[in-house]
Formats: sequence, structure tokens, C-alpha cells
Amino acid sequence: MRTENALKYTIDTILEIALGYKIEFSIVEISETNIEIKVRGKNINFSICGTEDFNKLLSGDLKLSDISAFDDYYKIPILKIGKENILYHTENEKIIFNFDILSLSFILLSGLDELVSAERDEHDRFLYKNSIAKKYNTIKIPLVDEYAMLIRIILKKEYPDLEIKPRQFSITPTHDIDDIYRFTGTVKSIKSILSQLLRSKNIKEVIIAVKFFFQSLSDQRRDPYFKGIETLLKDSEANGLKSIFFFMGANPSAFDAGQNIRDKNLKAILNQIKDAHMIAGVHPGFYTYKDRNTLKMEIERVKEAIGHPIVHSRQHYLRFDRQQTFDNLQAEGVEVDYTMGFAEEEGFKCGTSHEFHPYDFTNDMPYKLKEKPLIAMDVTLSSYKNYSVAEAKQSLDLLSQRIRRTGGDFIILWHNAYVYREMGFYKNVYLEFLNKNRK
Repeated sequence: MRTENALKYTIDTILEIALGYKIEFSIVEISETNIEIKVRGKNINFSICGTEDFNKLLSGDLKLSDISAFDDYYKIPILKIGKENILYHTENEKIIFNFDILSLSFILLSGLDELVSAERDEHDRFLYKNSIAKKYNTIKIPLVDEYAMLIRIILKKEYPDLEIKPRQFSITPTHDIDDIYRFTGTVKSIKSILSQLLRSKNIKEVIIAVKFFFQSLSDQRRDPYFKGIETLLKDSEANGLKSIFFFMGANPSAFDAGQNIRDKNLKAILNQIKDAHMIAGVHPGFYTYKDRNTLKMEIERVKEAIGHPIVHSRQHYLRFDRQQTFDNLQAEGVEVDYTMGFAEEEGFKCGTSHEFHPYDFTNDMPYKLKEKPLIAMDVTLSSYKNYSVAEAKQSLDLLSQRIRRTGGDFIILWHNAYVYREMGFYKNVYLEFLNKNRK
């Protein structure tokens, strides 16, 4: 599991985050307890735990130490190797790390914890409660990024002529368009409104939904889901941000609305997205995560509607299989995936807010496609966590502070369906978050 290629991949990823660009290095030596590389004429020795301790680490049974973050913002967990209490020391111009920063980073980046876990939820999704992030309480810590920032400081000191190109904090709003219309028939519309009343018990928002229903009878463009797409686009423009909209091409099912991707109103929206220099991608349906043929069909449908190749994707329901989904997405031309996040918990599933290459365990090498991990989602905050507006704002503020410090990208998901269905959350949580962090 922790092969030479896996260790090289982990070092490569951390160094790229630390430096802001990819740097070449060679492996000098590797053993059960360390890997030594040569970078720009100088050797760096990384201590790593042995196989037995690595298995304990993966199961959550290994005790971790802590160390101050690069800016003393907080203490971060780290695996201590040996008796030294300092992060690193030098011997004959060789940098020697006294803590293992690679093993936990590899598990987080590769999703090894997900690969070895058999338990899944009702939608066949890996559960947060079984993750390494839960076991070591790192879900709110971009741990890989924190290690990279520590390395950046060391490299500045030990390589005074080495150029650092720090990335700047950014926010990328993303929107899964599960359906373009809420009201597509009287019976379905009444059921939808009654379901909202029972779930939210918010009379004001239910009355607004009823008004939308009657308005949409004469003009579908006044449907709240359709207007939600327009509103999301306009609000991103107003805040100087570029949204990514993920559209579905799935057939109707219990979990897929089966929207008409050739809808004339949707065509107008796609043109607006293009004119605003924003991005349209694919939102593969519920059954695509293990089915390449279905995935291919849906990508072709969305590609035809959008008018250009599909390179951006996020799986519906965040449904994913580590052994198949990346393979299938890459084979169908997807270059960037945005799925890696937990539905039930906001934070850093992969230990980073930077884009990176996921790991292909079958071929023992990184994938060509990149992952931009999902940090927070509307339904996580309002439904899974049942946060108040104040609690949701506090959570987003905490996460954004930690991403800003490490120069990452805050990938946030807000569905078009929840713009006018949970208006208080949209205005007081999402819009305030954008306004506070606007360019």
C-alpha cells in the first residue's frame, strides 16, 4: 500500500503545495523507516513509520503528537519518530525530518481509508465516522497543507535561492443542477410543497413556493429552480467570482430527475454562463459511479447541449467508488473532479484545499486528472448538521480562515434548488460568505 511510488507521489504533492510549482527530485535511498531524496544538489531525508505502525495509523490506533503550525495559529497532529522533539535537523548539509509527515498525508490524499473500509451508507458512500479524519479529529484541519507550509519555511531557510510562488486564497462557487424545474405537474408540485411544509415548517417560505408555482404555470422561467440558476450566476458575477455549474444528463429514476438537457430555457442559461466566462460541467447521475457506459452516455448528452468537451465533473449524491469512478471519469475525458467531500460533515476530507492528482492504486501511480476537493455544501450545513444560521456562518468562517492561511481554494457547493427553498440560509449564510470574501 505504501510503495516507493506512493511515497514519491506524496512528497511530490506536498512540495508542489509548498513551492507553488512542481519541482524535480530523485530518490537516493529508501528503507522501511525513511526515504531520502535529492533536490537541487541537497539531500532531504524523510522519516516514516514502519509497516506495523502504518497499519495502526490507518486503523486509528496509533497515538499522535502535536506540533505548532507554521504561524503558531494552532497545534496540528503529527506522527513522532524517535526521541527528537524538533521537526528537523541538519547533518552535513542534509535535512533530516524527525517526524513522519508522509504516512498520514498519503492516507488522506489517496483515500486509502476509504478503499479499505467495507461499511457504506444507504447510498453506498464511505462514511465520515470511518475516516482517518474522524479518527484523528483532523476534518477541520487542512493537514497536508499545514505540513507543506512547515516545509516551505524550512526550504526558505535551507535553500535561500529557491523560488517560492505561493498560491493565493480563492473561492470557487459550484452548483449541482439536480433539476431545472421544481413544478412540472400539479400532483408533483403539491407533493413538493407539502413536503417542504412538513420538513421546514417555515410558513413564509411555503407561501413563497405557492406563489412560484402559480407564476410558473404561465412561464417556466419563473420556476424557483430555474430562477435559482440565474440568481447563482448573478450573485457570483456581483462578487467577482466564477461559478461552475454541473448539469445532469441522466434518465429519470428514483434518484435522478431526468431533466431535459435540450430544454430551450436551459439553452439560454448555458449561453449566459458562457458569456460570463463561467464553466459548465457534467453532474453524472446516481448510477454512473460504477457504470462507464452510463457515464459515457450522460457525458455525451451534456456535451451536446453545452457545445464543447466536458472536462469538469462532480458525481450526483457524491457517490463514488475509489476503484472505478476515477478510472471511468479519466477514460471519458474528464480532467477535474470536484466530488471528494463528505455529505454529512464539512471540512477537509483529503487533508487539503489545493488541487491535486488522486492516486491510482491498481497501477501504483497518480491519475492524470485532478481533484479539487469539496469543502462545504449547503445541505451539509442545513440538513445533516442542522446548523442555525449563526452556526453555519461560524463553520464557514473557520474553514475559510484555515484555507486563506495556506493559500488554498474554498470549493463550496450551493444547489439551485436551495436558493428559493431555503432563502434565509442562502442570503444570510451563502451570500454573506461571498460578500465577506469578495474580490
